[in-house]
Amino acid sequence: MTSALLRHQLNNPPPTVERGEGVWLWDTEGRDYIDGSSEAMTENIGHGVAKIADVMRDQAQTIGFSMYAQFSNAPAEALAKRLAALAPADIDHIFCVNSGSEAAEYAMRLALQVFKECSQPAKTKMLSRDTSDHGMTMGALSLSGQDARRADFGNYLHAFPAVPAAYAYRSDWGDLPEDEQWVAADDWEKAILAAGPDKVAAIIAEPIVGAAGGALVAPKGYFRRLREICDQYDVLMIMDEVITGIGRTGSWFASEAEGVVPDIITTAKGLSAGYAPLGAVLVRAPLIDAIKKGSGLTPYGHTFSCNPIGAAVCMAVLDHIEDNEVLANVAARGAELEDGLKALAQRYRHMADVRGRGLLWGFEFVLDRKDRTPPLASFNASGVFVDLCKEAALIVYPAGIAPYNNATLIAPPLVISKNEVEALLQRLDKGLAQMENQLNDLAAA
Repeated sequence: MTSALLRHQLNNPPPTVERGEGVWLWDTEGRDYIDGSSEAMTENIGHGVAKIADVMRDQAQTIGFSMYAQFSNAPAEALAKRLAALAPADIDHIFCVNSGSEAAEYAMRLALQVFKECSQPAKTKMLSRDTSDHGMTMGALSLSGQDARRADFGNYLHAFPAVPAAYAYRSDWGDLPEDEQWVAADDWEKAILAAGPDKVAAIIAEPIVGAAGGALVAPKGYFRRLREICDQYDVLMIMDEVITGIGRTGSWFASEAEGVVPDIITTAKGLSAGYAPLGAVLVRAPLIDAIKKGSGLTPYGHTFSCNPIGAAVCMAVLDHIEDNEVLANVAARGAELEDGLKALAQRYRHMADVRGRGLLWGFEFVLDRKDRTPPLASFNASGVFVDLCKEAALIVYPAGIAPYNNATLIAPPLVISKNEVEALLQRLDKGLAQMENQLNDLAAA
């Protein structure tokens, strides 16, 4: 039967998922898969959690929708209060959106408004990194250093990406002693000076670069230096925690581990664990105080902003994480996954640079470890490996941007067990064995 459902790859339809439980998925043919990517780093508490469905039903029977500009609602109020308590320092204000892309858009508009309220309307530029992913709406895509995704939109997008990624494996500073690698953050100062500090409103960065780079972890001290630079030039720091937020790296927010307090945090994905389309923008108190002293109006939301069902789901997800000591599980299982990945990298000569934190890990494929040569971009190593892993009944996530479209993300649900980590690694081993054969042929050609 021909499907009426529009897909990204029109000529390569995926299997149809039938059900999920924990880290497991089953398709309509009865085949099981280990969800090694949390379905795009989203399904943090696993599939099929019955109490989430109960919360959705109960909330829908009470009030399923309220327009945020006409009514507040109890679940959204409770979620905002809870996120403010979990967030660092004086991040006291929350707005609920529908996705990570929309969170980036809202953060951009909020940054612009803050400087207008402070009589600095010329500060309108945003800066981001040339290996980054902040979303697929036009503003968020302007922030994203994803050439393949930007290519079709030309002049509709702003040229915001201006800073090299913190990519130790492919940088000069990666060979410096660890306590000196923070100098990579000075690229931000160069970009701010080039753009004009009086014109730059904000920078945005992922604590760990996800899909665009394959779990690129910045060096120790990098974000502390970036915080200093932002303060020096009166530039807002936006931390994109759409992937890393809500426990993915072992803490509620990855910025905690970096020792910084951003001005704005965007989050989504794991916040609702995929059970509802909801994200959030978390804002420091001084920014909102500036708006209160001026117009008193924050940026417009959307029809479904602060949706009560979505907010109730997020509260239940946070309950599940706390009640089941999920953050402790991330630490334990993350260490096991790291050890397993590094052991596999010792066996497969084309697997290189295992990197990550918590339950967000990546690596890349090279033809030669000595000179770190990636496979040709036309080979699409990341996509090839995703397909090989799917044949081995494991779902992983493609990562990297050409010419380095050769990376993979491993990011299972945060509730994965020790035995399930072992099963994941066994299936990954099967995919790696097939990939090794293909890369041996390419290297010999």
